[in-house]
Amino acid sequence: MSRTFACLLLTAVVLPAAGCATVATGRFGNPSGFADTSPGKLEQVALRTLMELRFNIVLPQARPGLIETEPLTGSSWFEFWRKDTIGRVQVAESSLHTIRRRATVSVSAQDGGSQVAVRVIKERLCAPGSTPGSLGASFNSYETEDTELMRRDALAETEYQWVEMGRDELLEQYILERIHANLGR
Repeated sequence: MSRTFACLLLTAVVLPAAGCATVATGRFGNPSGFADTSPGKLEQVALRTLMELRFNIVLPQARPGLIETEPLTGSSWFEFWRKDTIGRVQVAESSLHTIRRRATVSVSAQDGGSQVAVRVIKERLCAPGSTPGSLGASFNSYETEDTELMRRDALAETEYQWVEMGRDELLEQYILERIHANLGR
């Protein structure tokens, strides 16, 4: 009986985790072209889409056709209504660590229509000397050797820094999907 229970438990743990390692399917090209849409209208739709995701827009804009956002701290398990963290692995990561994302949307004219390119950069807040070498190392909280975090003076101020973790292609695809959907309205 306990062997059956152990097999069921293992299946319940492994099957959902197998779907966590998915990569963005690239349903929409990035950059994505719109044949019958003016760059001005596409820029307004992209701006509205970013604001729906609760990104704050950097104003004034650096140049027409370029929308930059301020960093937005990623949502956790308990913030299920927010849509700025895509995928179970990303939500788990944002729940365990302080993660933020910055989005840049570029709109330009192309062959009588327009084109949009989305770039989302993900960063993690780290203490000096504690930057993980891999995703597995970032979850290792039971290491017993001395680190920068285990210092003699617990009241000394720590200078935290944001470490770039690369692009968030899942969120880029979601933003493109929302832009396509909002243009249809």
